[in-house]
Amino acid sequence: MTYWVNFKRYMRLNYLRLLRVKDQPEALARGIAFGFASGFGPFIGFGVFAAWAFAALFRGNRLAAVITALLFKWAIPIFVTSNIFVGSLIWGESVTFHGGHHHLFTLDFWRQTGAVFLTGSAIDSVAAYFLAYFPLLQWAQRRRAQRRVGKRVLQHHLE
Repeated sequence: MTYWVNFKRYMRLNYLRLLRVKDQPEALARGIAFGFASGFGPFIGFGVFAAWAFAALFRGNRLAAVITALLFKWAIPIFVTSNIFVGSLIWGESVTFHGGHHHLFTLDFWRQTGAVFLTGSAIDSVAAYFLAYFPLLQWAQRRRAQRRVGKRVLQHHLE
């Protein structure tokens, strides 16, 4: 199988796992939003653990947070680029990469762009959380209402 087919299967599997999570709409939305927002955080390599910790701290669904954090691992280069872009807008500094790339695990990167990256990361994480939470809350509430209607119809047919 090709890489693309495997990627699509992985995404679908995790999406179906998310659909099977049963919890209150608020907790489910919080967990998924923390999982998504953790990709923007400065937790390089520890985003899944950060998603779980924030979901636990703010009473979100921890399983949904972990699944969502794993689901968006592919987008981390996009998130890092966004963090640097937003941070450079705030600090008014243009960030240039010498040699065509910068490696996040080098001291040189953190000396040159550390404050810019962390500022952009904080802003992007909070914005991503709130941009994800409210639509997810509406989705989870609709989903719960549809399940209740489905159970009532099933009970009516069984009687």
